[in-house]
Amino acid sequence: MKGIIKIALTEFKLILKDKSFYFWAMVLPMFFIFVFSGVGDSNVKKSVKIKLSVKNLDKGVYSFELIDYLRNENILIEKNLKRKNPERELIIPEGFSKRVGDGKTAFLKFKIKGRSLDSKAVQVKISLYRAIYKFLVKKYLGITKPEKILEIKSEWAGKASYIPSGVVHQLPATILMFILFNLLIYGGTNLSILRERGMLKRFVITPQGKTGIWIGLFLTNIILAFIVSIILVFATILLFSVTFGTVPLLNMFLILIVFSFFTSSLSIYLGSVLKRQEAVVGVAVLVANLLAALGGCWWPIEIVPDFMKTIAMLLPTGWAMSAIDKILFYQYPFSTVLLHLSVLLGFTLIFAYLSIRYFKVEKV
Repeated sequence: MKGIIKIALTEFKLILKDKSFYFWAMVLPMFFIFVFSGVGDSNVKKSVKIKLSVKNLDKGVYSFELIDYLRNENILIEKNLKRKNPERELIIPEGFSKRVGDGKTAFLKFKIKGRSLDSKAVQVKISLYRAIYKFLVKKYLGITKPEKILEIKSEWAGKASYIPSGVVHQLPATILMFILFNLLIYGGTNLSILRERGMLKRFVITPQGKTGIWIGLFLTNIILAFIVSIILVFATILLFSVTFGTVPLLNMFLILIVFSFFTSSLSIYLGSVLKRQEAVVGVAVLVANLLAALGGCWWPIEIVPDFMKTIAMLLPTGWAMSAIDKILFYQYPFSTVLLHLSVLLGFTLIFAYLSIRYFKVEKV
């Protein structure tokens, strides 16, 4: 056991001596989180009334009736008198009530400042559609409770009562991507370094043998993944004042550790089959980018075509992202991701077998 720990510490010291490690593990990931997260609406977590600025140019009875329906949809109405460029604005044009009363087509204008996919804007749109529906049913059918003819149900796709966005949404994908980069690059290249310096030949004559060397390298990668995850999560919490909840956060860490089992096995495999450090780095960067992009780390997997979703679920990154989404964003119980973890362990066994089979202690 001491020999295995010595191997792990030797490998880890090599990583810490490389100054570029701090760039890959800390600086660049935080840059990704800051730039690509759309910082600003990460904390939309409470079911509170959302402000909507209303410019009523009509002043007719039907315009005020529609506004009353909006208030009943958990919308906080602000009169748009002097305010310029509100976040969300509903404009009721002049003549709206007359056109509705005459049975003619009437138009409303809904304006959003900034991104159309803002979580608050989405909720306002839904509330606006519901209010218009109830208004029309009462006006033309005389039914004050439209639920009698059509039942409308709205619920969250999980226990979390908010739409994940910003830093909260970006963090898990960034951690997965940089676990891939750091473990594949450093796990593979340091194996090549140890082999070229003849250190593996010295380790192999210890009681642990090749198996001990493999376990030591494997453990080093797991420690590296854990450190990267800890740094990014707590740096994000401190810098951006976001919260995740204790239980979801612990469950996410467990998923990340299981994912690092696969990545560690893959890194040892790359370091075993590739002869030169340059080749290891080149292949590691290519593989990490492909797995990250196709697995849903670069963009939400929900927005891609069906065939891309299928490809994602053929990759370990796709299963890891799906598991984290369920735990962190939908707040499902941990039992719902047991299949995901089993698949990740399956990938781990495949590459563990391949890495052991092709493991070399001498320079070829």
